[in-house]
Amino acid sequence: MSPTVKCEVNTCTHWLPGERCGAGNVDVLHEEESQMSRSAQQTQCKTFYQRRGVANLLGSMDNVNWGGLASAAFQPGGAISPSVTCTVNSCRYWGAGNLCQADEIQVTGEGADESQDTNCHTFDLAQESKG
Repeated sequence: MSPTVKCEVNTCTHWLPGERCGAGNVDVLHEEESQMSRSAQQTQCKTFYQRRGVANLLGSMDNVNWGGLASAAFQPGGAISPSVTCTVNSCRYWGAGNLCQADEIQVTGEGADESQDTNCHTFDLAQESKG
């Protein structure tokens, strides 16, 4: 089961009122590809797509959670629940197949201009990585 996504990044084309995410899939990655994340600030939501007008909005249409949006239309404020793929295997919520095992994730980065300005605030360093 996918975690609920709470997102404060209101500059993203996928952001919806109520801090919801309208993306079909959310990708969480290490901020630096060659370096293992040790804090939330070293993660990023790679799904971020900056909201800059109609042409830009059309560019993000290939990752829209149409089924979730349709059900949310009948339940204003309801969860949309995109799938969450995460390659940050230093997080205690990381699971086999790069699936996030958290019940809920929070994506931060209000006012972001690019994906590096966002973070998975739910990140928690796995015990084996703390040593």
